[in-house]
Amino acid sequence: MSSQKHAVLGRTGLSVSRLGIGSGYGVQSKAVEKAYHEYGVNYFFWSSPRRKGMQEAIQKLAVTEREKLVIAIQTYDHVGLTMRHFVEKGLRALNLEFADILILGWFNQIPGNRVIKTALKLKEEGKIRFLGISGHNRNVFGQIAGKADSPIDVFMVRYNAVHRGAEKDIFPYLSDLSDKSEKNRPGIVTYTATCWKKLLNPKKMPPEEHPLTSTECYRFALSNPNVNLCLTGPKNQKEMNEALLALKSPFLSSGEMERVKRIGDYIHG
Repeated sequence: MSSQKHAVLGRTGLSVSRLGIGSGYGVQSKAVEKAYHEYGVNYFFWSSPRRKGMQEAIQKLAVTEREKLVIAIQTYDHVGLTMRHFVEKGLRALNLEFADILILGWFNQIPGNRVIKTALKLKEEGKIRFLGISGHNRNVFGQIAGKADSPIDVFMVRYNAVHRGAEKDIFPYLSDLSDKSEKNRPGIVTYTATCWKKLLNPKKMPPEEHPLTSTECYRFALSNPNVNLCLTGPKNQKEMNEALLALKSPFLSSGEMERVKRIGDYIHG
């Protein structure tokens, strides 16, 4: 089975491509537009820094394709004071009336009431549709995932062959949701698939082992049934093409998975 088809991003109900594109590494507008038109990539994460290439691509595509796009923006406001300004400034820059997802960035503890209230007010006003969170404290994500009344709709989680802790600290909470509560299951977006390119580095490999390709790294993440979408952060068309190959490739076989995990364990150790 390949990753070409779209997935439902958890309880948001949004139809998303299995790969999403982050703006922070400088990919050009033409590469983003090509990924949308030729591969159906429709999840665009306008992250920090907010690069011009992604901005131009979203502006162009949104003119005729807005209903098919899923635009995520991020705020690092941890107290609720600058969130509104950041969101509204971002929407003006993209020529959008709303963002589909607001990611509360780098939270290693459950967000405070003021942060949540500010975000929910923006949602009430129609400036965002859904609320997400990113961070590195997986136990916090597990706590949130277990709460059916949580306002968090999407988790943005670090997950790769080196760092597989989400399999223990987050994913089991999703699987434990009963059929009746399936509508409360949060969407899962993963990032750092290449482990900051460590998995691509020949010097990091076990003896007599060749490094992974970036395509294999994305295939690893997408082979996990709990993952709805994996982010890629290309800086040019070449890196974009390598990532997009994952959408035309099958999920990892058992033998391939064993090799990828063996390399990940070696680097982690």
